[in-house]
Amino acid sequence: MKTQKALIIIGFFLSFGLKLQSQDIKYGLHSGLVVSNARVADKIDIRKDYRVFYPMYSLNINGFIEYKVSKTWGIAAEPGFITKGGIVRFGINHYMSVIDMKLHYLQLPIVANFYCTNKFFVSIGPEFAYMINSQKNIPATATGFNDFKENAFEISGLIGLHYSISKKVDIGFRYNHGLTKISILKWTDGFGPEIGKSKVYNQYFQFIFRYILQSAANKQQA
Repeated sequence: MKTQKALIIIGFFLSFGLKLQSQDIKYGLHSGLVVSNARVADKIDIRKDYRVFYPMYSLNINGFIEYKVSKTWGIAAEPGFITKGGIVRFGINHYMSVIDMKLHYLQLPIVANFYCTNKFFVSIGPEFAYMINSQKNIPATATGFNDFKENAFEISGLIGLHYSISKKVDIGFRYNHGLTKISILKWTDGFGPEIGKSKVYNQYFQFIFRYILQSAANKQQA
């Protein structure tokens, strides 16, 4: 009986492994240019036209694994590292003080990929991120921002357009919109007293290059 049970269990795992190998699973790496420009919501009336953030350029590096549910769509997890934030300018004409507000995150986008054609697909889904470093890039005084560590965990949404250059290479363009605040910006009247607060959210555009290390199609060709 024990031998039969062992054979059944082994057979089950072998059949499961063969089935998994036959599925359209692919994995690889993607990286690219990130254009971050954090946004300020709910500005007070006297600061409606005041621009706080300017674009900042950085890079991301991620791995990905995608399961193709059908010919028309699949689901992918993309763990990796990214720098978000923006450039902040304080002072007269915004040029007295310039701060590169670099916020370093471990990120995990979970996206659904909808294949319009063999070459073109759309990605949409949530991104979960956790800030691992920020304070080294932000002065301790005169910034007006709350401690970013209080809002280290972030949820955002993303949408992207991708084009397959070959069976191994994709390129794409994405937009990410923060849904949970990363800080609170305190407004003053220029003499010190606080006159209001606004929530700060991440947002970024991303140009990505994706390289497929392995897929079911590649296995079949091999």
